[in-house]
Amino acid sequence: MPSDDVTLAFSLQALEELTRPTRVFDDAPTWASHVGIVSSESSFVERWRVREAGYPQDFLSDPRSIGEALSSLRNHFETERHVFVGTDETGGVAETVPDWIFQSVTDAATAADWRLGTTSSTGDDWP
Repeated sequence: MPSDDVTLAFSLQALEELTRPTRVFDDAPTWASHVGIVSSESSFVERWRVREAGYPQDFLSDPRSIGEALSSLRNHFETERHVFVGTDETGGVAETVPDWIFQSVTDAATAADWRLGTTSSTGDDWP
């Protein structure tokens, strides 16, 4: 049986590839200890997008690169496993950070029964 001692980090881009990204935050906490978002966007944009979408995350990356955010999270959350769910564009980042495993959003969606599709919770009017 898989352990629920997991820190699960999603890129904003990965969440945008899901038809119901808020389902991640309903479902994942049942089998992960910590669930949150990492992004290389500015802190203002990241927080605005998260607030508008209504994502109830345990953490945000703050103004830093995804790699720096993952390193910081690894030191902050001492869980058994650390998994980064991202897109092909962000996948290489996890390989550069010790103890993080990359999972493509496609594979994660298949395993967790989340539906893929592009649904933007932000309009064309966001900064």
